[in-house]
Amino acid sequence: MNKGDRMYKVLLVDDEYMITEGLKKLIPFDHWNMEVVATAEDADQALDYVREHPVDVVITDVNMPGKTGLQMIAEMKDLIPDAAFIIMSGYQDFEYVKTALNLRVADYLLKPVNKVEMGNILEKIRNQIQQPSQELANRLIHDDISEEEFCRYIAGRNSLWIGIAKEKKGFISSSYQVLGQNLQLFISDQEEEAMIEKAFEPPYKEHFHQFKDLVERSLFYGAIPLNQDEEVFHYYEPAYRVIMQGNIQQILEELDWLEKMILEKTPKVSLTKQLFIQFLMDVFHLFEYLQGDDLADVVKKVHDAATFSEMIGFIQEELSRFLSHYRMNENVASVLQVISRDYQKELSLKDISQALFINPVYLGQLIKRETNATFAELLNKQRIKAAQQLLLSTNDSIEDICYKVGYSNVGYFYKIFRKLCGKSPKTYRLQVMTEHAEDE
Repeated sequence: MNKGDRMYKVLLVDDEYMITEGLKKLIPFDHWNMEVVATAEDADQALDYVREHPVDVVITDVNMPGKTGLQMIAEMKDLIPDAAFIIMSGYQDFEYVKTALNLRVADYLLKPVNKVEMGNILEKIRNQIQQPSQELANRLIHDDISEEEFCRYIAGRNSLWIGIAKEKKGFISSSYQVLGQNLQLFISDQEEEAMIEKAFEPPYKEHFHQFKDLVERSLFYGAIPLNQDEEVFHYYEPAYRVIMQGNIQQILEELDWLEKMILEKTPKVSLTKQLFIQFLMDVFHLFEYLQGDDLADVVKKVHDAATFSEMIGFIQEELSRFLSHYRMNENVASVLQVISRDYQKELSLKDISQALFINPVYLGQLIKRETNATFAELLNKQRIKAAQQLLLSTNDSIEDICYKVGYSNVGYFYKIFRKLCGKSPKTYRLQVMTEHAEDE
């Protein structure tokens, strides 16, 4: 038995006390991660027990006072449908064997029980029990299980724990590579010692979707999310500003920052994937790197990522591939840095070209070729972005904001703002503030 493995519960049913006691001493049940949790003298006593205490394995005599072992099994199938049954009998009877086969009994043993034979049967049963548990875990993750099936599987349990551990635990356990570690997702009816865990109480059906979300997040991030804050896209605004500046090094640094923030917040997996897809699309659109089917393929791979580390690894790989193909002209990169740093000053392409010792016409052509925009368009875009921030973060007048972002003519500022934002600065401030107040 491995440390941390779940112990499967065994019920012994026989009207002869010496038989049940003899089995407990003869068979090393713990070798197959099993333990005898109860014994019963007849079928009714056994049925009463499993109604309150579901078990995994039932070993029963056939001939008992009152109901036979086969009649008992037929009733137990409704109470513990996933349990395995072993029948013992003092003589071999064809009708008993045929009925046992119809009930899908695991095996039929003749008394006296042979230790090796029983051991082989228990080994087979343990393997059969573990397989559907892992299949259920995988189906649960991949949205391939119904509420009814899930609730039926865990019926009769007083509480349910989901967790992640470095060792195998629980009645559902599946191994995953999470953030570079081989970890076990487990679902258990006991509070286990785990890296992190989350409890649920009946009725489970009410928590089914919440439970699936937590399972998905636990495998994706490598932790059970306790922070339910889903407002992650406002964290993307500074990243977008960095992307628009076209500074490759800053874009890579911003990716690192986003990664740390998301791991701290652990939002819904779908939101995280949307955010990083937006990140890639903004980068690639700015530099006109990928289009059409190639971009669709990148989006699909982000969607299909099983873990956060896998997704980040893919994004870093794509950015590295992009950087190997794309090297912005040093002069154009210098212009973008000047715009980002000094947009509030009076800038002209002529002055910058003189500082770079390059012909202004040629520099303008380089900028257009590299960014698909003119110098004036890039400068206006940066200034209007800054104006939007000031409109929302200060009570400054529109005229003051106009001057702060580098314009000397208020009318021209209004014209450019409306062209890029589709509305006046006053309307923009009012609408965004109103929407924010409604959200709160």
